[in-house]
Amino acid sequence: IQTFFTTFAIMYKQGLSILIPVFNRNCCALVQELHVQAVNCGIDFEIIVVEDGSTNPKYVDQNRPVAAIDHVRYIIHEENMGRAIIRNWLADKAEYDTLLFLDCDVDILDPDYLKRYLDNKASVVCGGLCIGGDANKLRHSLRYHYEKTHEKEYTAKQRKRNPYKNFRTTNFLIEHKVMEGCRFDERFRQYGYEDVIFGKTLKQNGIIISHIENPVYLTRFESNTYFMIKTEEAMHTLYKFRKDIVPYSRLLQHVEVLKKIGLLPVLRLIYRSSIGYYLMRNLNGERPVSQLYNLYKLMFFASLKP
Repeated sequence: IQTFFTTFAIMYKQGLSILIPVFNRNCCALVQELHVQAVNCGIDFEIIVVEDGSTNPKYVDQNRPVAAIDHVRYIIHEENMGRAIIRNWLADKAEYDTLLFLDCDVDILDPDYLKRYLDNKASVVCGGLCIGGDANKLRHSLRYHYEKTHEKEYTAKQRKRNPYKNFRTTNFLIEHKVMEGCRFDERFRQYGYEDVIFGKTLKQNGIIISHIENPVYLTRFESNTYFMIKTEEAMHTLYKFRKDIVPYSRLLQHVEVLKKIGLLPVLRLIYRSSIGYYLMRNLNGERPVSQLYNLYKLMFFASLKP
């Protein structure tokens, strides 16, 4: 199948297209670091930054100066296209034969970050994620505690055990010709799981994913309230596409077990009682009990109806 892509894909210029969709984040430091590293690597490159319907003008104003940097294209979309569509759109706009996709809220701390990717010859390469930030200042951040708890799963050694299930869009390199045949599923308009389906698409097309240690760092975390809004949106997405995502979701596997033993309706009733309210109140609050997060996700999912 990879031979098929090689034979029929469009011929792109040799070089690197760095693609960064942005939503309500300041990405200036990220773009500047990538620019410095690309220049030092001596490659032909471009950096395309797209404001995907950012709603906070403060961040748009902060990001505008990147347009003045050589080889950077800064584009503003008034309407949010969604996480799947915007990545396909960026790939279509890219000029070079290698694409690097990055989330806008990460930091690069390794001066050889780009070089390490460019030295790898695989069709798709995932570099991984590390969790940074001041633990003391973030002691009440639900997202921080969730990511920190799971950080051991983000190492290349762990990701290689299930290379397709562990695909993540945060930080990955892909050949442009592969993106011609493997697109993000544009049915995924809301938050969540577009990366899971893309990993599944790569597997179905016989594309090998190489997992290496080349992480970006997550150091900025949204409020607990906003994180819970995103979580519930992701659960709605998971429910809508549950037939496509099985067996790529551990939560769905837990749901199937509960369904078989007759406990799913019980979980639904518990969520709809005052217990569900108090769980949400805690997780939204200033001192969340992070151990309750996965339980809440399971209960919330159980409460959803077609």
